[in-house]
Amino acid sequence: MIISHRHRFIFIHCRKVAGSSMKVTLAPHLGPDDLLLGSLHEVLKDSSPFQRWILRELAKPAGIAELLSASMKRRDWRSAMNKVLKKRHKRELGLSSSSHPTAVEVRASLGKTWDEYFKFCFVRNPYERAVSDYLYQTRLMAEPPSFSEFLDGVKAEAEAGDVKHDNWPMYTIDDDIAVDFIGRYENLKEDFRNAMLQIGLENVELAASEKRRRYPKPWQAYYGTGDQDRVESLFLREINEFNYSFEGK
Repeated sequence: MIISHRHRFIFIHCRKVAGSSMKVTLAPHLGPDDLLLGSLHEVLKDSSPFQRWILRELAKPAGIAELLSASMKRRDWRSAMNKVLKKRHKRELGLSSSSHPTAVEVRASLGKTWDEYFKFCFVRNPYERAVSDYLYQTRLMAEPPSFSEFLDGVKAEAEAGDVKHDNWPMYTIDDDIAVDFIGRYENLKEDFRNAMLQIGLENVELAASEKRRRYPKPWQAYYGTGDQDRVESLFLREINEFNYSFEGK
């Protein structure tokens, strides 16, 4: 998430939509009082740490302590800063997730700012996004579960009340769209450029994503018997709202 007072916008970082690349792209344009939550380690690899909004966070007692701790433990200082800032602001803003909070929580924490600022996010075909998430979540496993088994696990978590799989609550309130602009991952560059124009940033091109990777096989090939039904049970509201289909449209 980004809250920019300089440009009066709120960027809601939905999962698996190149949101980290958007943060990297937007970081150099942030003002000294702006807030970026999540992906800071990626931003710091691409941007100077001497931007005022970054220095403000680094100079706080928790930031200094975390830098010293990371140095002593020989951890990457960028990842250490990302972790401590997410934890700190999650607590201060009263969020259930620092990187992917719900719209209800963000509105409650920001008050009038939520109503006054331009709010935007991006969505992605849930049928494809489920495969992307599966490959990401299992990338380090020696013996990863099947896609069907992965979906069963996600469904079990959802039935237990865990919504971290779902982008829908991040940009809706009471099942109504609560943001001003929704771009599509399938039209990423053009829609991102459109969003930038609406916040007054011209000639801003989306940075390439290090996370973006080609599928080992067509994403539809990961689906077995019943998997479409599993995905639809998890993401039906988003599928219906944006007319997504298994054919990729």
